[in-house]
Amino acid sequence: MRDLLNQTSFQFLLALVVLGCLFVFLGFGDVFFAGPGGIHFLRQTDSLSFASQYFNRGFEFFEPRLLNLVNNDGKAACEFPITYFLAALIYKSVGNEPFVLKLLHFFIVSIGVFGVFKLAHRILQDYVYAALIALFLFTSTVFNFYSFNYLPDAPALGFCLLGWYLFYEFISTDKSRYGALGAVFFALGGLIKVTYLINPLTAIVVLIGSRYFQYEKPIDTRKRIRVSIWFVAGLIIPVVWVFYLIHYNNINQSTSFNTRAIPIWILNKGQVKEVLDHMWNFWYNKYFAHSSFHFLLVISFIPFVFYKKASSLLLLNVVILFFGSLAYFILFFPQFKDHDYYFLAFFPLFVFLIINGIKSFQNYTEKKAVHVGLKLILLIIVVVGTNYSHGKLQQRFEATLDRFSKAGLTIERNLVQIDSLGIPRDAKLVVAPDNTPNGGLYFLNRMGWSIYSNEDLLEKVSQYKARGAEYLVLLSDSYREDLINQLKLKLVWSNEDLSVYEI
Repeated sequence: MRDLLNQTSFQFLLALVVLGCLFVFLGFGDVFFAGPGGIHFLRQTDSLSFASQYFNRGFEFFEPRLLNLVNNDGKAACEFPITYFLAALIYKSVGNEPFVLKLLHFFIVSIGVFGVFKLAHRILQDYVYAALIALFLFTSTVFNFYSFNYLPDAPALGFCLLGWYLFYEFISTDKSRYGALGAVFFALGGLIKVTYLINPLTAIVVLIGSRYFQYEKPIDTRKRIRVSIWFVAGLIIPVVWVFYLIHYNNINQSTSFNTRAIPIWILNKGQVKEVLDHMWNFWYNKYFAHSSFHFLLVISFIPFVFYKKASSLLLLNVVILFFGSLAYFILFFPQFKDHDYYFLAFFPLFVFLIINGIKSFQNYTEKKAVHVGLKLILLIIVVVGTNYSHGKLQQRFEATLDRFSKAGLTIERNLVQIDSLGIPRDAKLVVAPDNTPNGGLYFLNRMGWSIYSNEDLLEKVSQYKARGAEYLVLLSDSYREDLINQLKLKLVWSNEDLSVYEI
């Protein structure tokens, strides 16, 4: 049996079975074909718009577009659009279906989780510990929700987790191909979300440190240099992309995305308190189940309690990754108020905190009964935490209307009738009121503009008409006869939800 367990193909097959069970248990199957909805609807539809526009407008990789024409021809850039581009290619076979992008993201995250299993086993040489550490990630509602979603943070994390496994495979076996592959996946993570570059930066420090704190065997100097070059290249490429996207946004007059740091020191004391209050009182129990946080806190102190037994190299990894994560937290502090997915960048640190703590404990005692007890505790935490997250996920999956999703979901509900009106695919539409730049337009699958408030309706419709707008989709509860008369709009179709006018 142990020979079978040592086979990577068998491990991968077993991981697929476990992940499949989690997929069903967490309710992903129930929302498999569901489009964007729930929390962060705005950002979900932004991501889907990028994929749709590759499919609609041609596969020009370095010219990403949104559906909203507030920028020059909808052109805008943020994260490296590799997953959007791949999703659009798959659209050619299955059509423009939203499940494609989130399934692609889940696949990348799953590979990352398998990487955590392999990483933990490489260091701890224990399959049970390795499996439980990988499964520990699923005690986080934030991790689970974004793993099967449209936002780019989860695939960035998945690539980085895989990068860490390959990096430790390199320093353990001295096979440079693992180091080179690790650099590639770290680079992909950093390309998608530049903040994830804290991982390869940490790895470079650990690679240098491995010369003085050997992990398993000495690394050949030439291989160390060769892999270091790969890692430096893996840092340069994402930086080049950042310069490109800034240039691309500037020439297209795009302000759709924030592409710079928002540090804590720009806030006053009241604003800092407000962010911390949101994190502690609103997001806290979505980050992890309480028992998971307690376990992380305890396991983090074990290397300090048994400091003589701690692995110097692992401790170096944890310390550097901790300060990198702290710098990230400080530089993007205001974003943590409303964006729970920023928390995902801390997950590599959490993984190493657990691995480092257990490794220190292994070095302190080899008593089987003690480790069986620790494994049972971790198993209970995983089971309780995953079940807790399941309940939280069901609340998030409910497609309730709010000020961001109202226009988009109302249009989705009436899409059959709207499509029957014969509006040309290349017609430019205006959606009002819509508090998202791409929400309503995504479901209409047409380019155009969003008007956030009825107060701007007269001015904006006139302005967009001059830029080629042909139809207005107006939510019925925002109807104002005086504005319709002033704009001289022709009613095409209406019901209790919305009206469509020819401009």
